[in-house]
Amino acid sequence: MAKPPASIRVLEGITWTGVGFALLGLVMCLHGIFSDSGVDTRHIGVNPYQTTTAADDPAPAPTGPPGTVRIAMPSFDRTLAVIDPDLSQRFLLVLPDLLLTVALSAVAVILLQTVRTFREGDPFIPGNARRLAAIGFLLLGIAGIPQVEALSLNLLLSGTPLEDLSVFAGEDFSWALFTGFAVLALAEVFRQGGRLRADTQGLV
Repeated sequence: MAKPPASIRVLEGITWTGVGFALLGLVMCLHGIFSDSGVDTRHIGVNPYQTTTAADDPAPAPTGPPGTVRIAMPSFDRTLAVIDPDLSQRFLLVLPDLLLTVALSAVAVILLQTVRTFREGDPFIPGNARRLAAIGFLLLGIAGIPQVEALSLNLLLSGTPLEDLSVFAGEDFSWALFTGFAVLALAEVFRQGGRLRADTQGLV
């Protein structure tokens, strides 16, 4: 079996590295859920025009009894802090990152499978079109994570003095929306390329 070109081997190495980082991020998210910590924090956005509560905490290190939810207000951003959170609170805090790392892990594994087909010298096979389509839909799913984060934040604030605070995700993931549609377009190119190859082989 001929050795694949150096460029393909380098691309495979980069993809393997991406898989490793994605899986490491997944492990870190799970560790954050199941390990106890004094204070868990998350950067958030706050809409001051839809906020009726003034229960903000300017202190950089919020304190309070276990399960207390506070908003710390540094100079340039806001941080949601949960003092000595329980398992459900840790899960809600980590949920957006957990979804992101699961999606990116799946993208990295599918991308690795796609890159390995380049060894044959013909990427326009039906399997690659399906793989790219799967990556595109996963990226579109990532674009919806801010909505999940907003829901988890509201659940965290429910029943606290901050429940009227209008919060939203600190990251909008707009890049995932545009990248997802671009990858879906690329998947269609691969599908048409595979069909053209099949038609050409049928004429031979």
